[in-house]
Amino acid sequence: MARGLADFDPTALLALRTGYLEVDGKGTPRTAPLTAAALAARVGTTKSQILAYENGHQTPDPKRIRELAEALDVVPQLLMRGGHRKQWDLADVRRSSGLTAKDVVEALCISPKSYRRFEQNGIVPVRRPKFLDDVAGVLGVPQRELQRAIDNVSAVKERRQLTAVLTDTLAKRYVSKPGTWKGPDIDDSCVLQLSALYGRPPQRIRRLMTHLLGELRQMTVRMQREKIIADFDPDPMRQQRAGAAIERWSEVYEREIERIPKLLEGFHRSAQPSDAWQVLVNLHDAGVHPEGSWVFSTLLGNPETLRMLPRSLVRQQTFDEVAAAQLTANGRAHVRNFQELYAALYPGLRRPRPQASRQPAGSTRSTRPETAFTLPGRQERFVIPNYVLDELHRKGKSTFEVTVSPKLRFSIGLNGSSVTPGGATRPSVSTEHAP
Repeated sequence: MARGLADFDPTALLALRTGYLEVDGKGTPRTAPLTAAALAARVGTTKSQILAYENGHQTPDPKRIRELAEALDVVPQLLMRGGHRKQWDLADVRRSSGLTAKDVVEALCISPKSYRRFEQNGIVPVRRPKFLDDVAGVLGVPQRELQRAIDNVSAVKERRQLTAVLTDTLAKRYVSKPGTWKGPDIDDSCVLQLSALYGRPPQRIRRLMTHLLGELRQMTVRMQREKIIADFDPDPMRQQRAGAAIERWSEVYEREIERIPKLLEGFHRSAQPSDAWQVLVNLHDAGVHPEGSWVFSTLLGNPETLRMLPRSLVRQQTFDEVAAAQLTANGRAHVRNFQELYAALYPGLRRPRPQASRQPAGSTRSTRPETAFTLPGRQERFVIPNYVLDELHRKGKSTFEVTVSPKLRFSIGLNGSSVTPGGATRPSVSTEHAP
């Protein structure tokens, strides 16, 4: 087996065998040590082979590690050296799961080349929006552990360092360039290098960098204005305030340019297609969150789009044949962290609605409360997003109906909503407005 930080631990095997727990008829666990011969019989090998593993004379291959873990009723990771677990990269995590690269390729139905790019370079395939969820499932690790393993890949660390250098070069080359802001040239060497680093088209990289550098340009313009005041204003107090403002903006500039490599890395790792992003925006605008409200799936998008949403971003569940969804904590963070980059890629799509406490003064966006109610016989709270009612108002309609399950038909109106049994005319549930 290839060696790395996640090496087989002979002492762990011995400890798990001699400390094996079994559950009695009453469901109470008790220590019931296994002999080397008994463990060998469970995995289909010999006693001498087990002792060779425990004494460090031989190292089991990934398949045997899985068999040993199953025989001991533990996860394969417990048979590996865990002292450097936080430094494991993707190959380490895979080995700790008792899997070969071929095993993962077959489980993911992906080409060996694509998987090598992921394991060795941390590059996620373009047309696999659920790829990280699928990998975490195959490896049997939480999403956070998978993300940490990607960050630990040597090529990923080098990419972030090089991205910082390329970003700094682009900023010096374009941010203070006179004239109308157009962003970097599509054939700029830095753009092409970033394209190669992230495995994405130059056009995509240019759009993202145009936005990110444009933000830096606005800060530079403000600093230049303050500099004029600091240098030429006859009032000493205004000069002093301008000097302090320049210092603050300089700090913000440095902070923003330093976060770009991490931002680009995270975005290219988890970016969603345009229609999936719109669903995330819809859920965000409805204010649904873990342990909170739900939105009918029929109000979010077509079934194919909903099927490709990662479980780490969107939780989907069926309540009495009524499909609904809500954002996970990771989903909310995804919208918050990457909304500007999505806006740069998909300028024609509706952007997330600002939170009420951050709504700009004079904003014309809807601030009315969401329409909320419960289904017959259930306690879960469902909401009708305001964007649905806004669309009704824009089209000049007062109501529309949609079937949310074989038994329920949902009627949405500008003055309220109701859920009725299919074919019935009398609402079985009256709506209420959330405070």
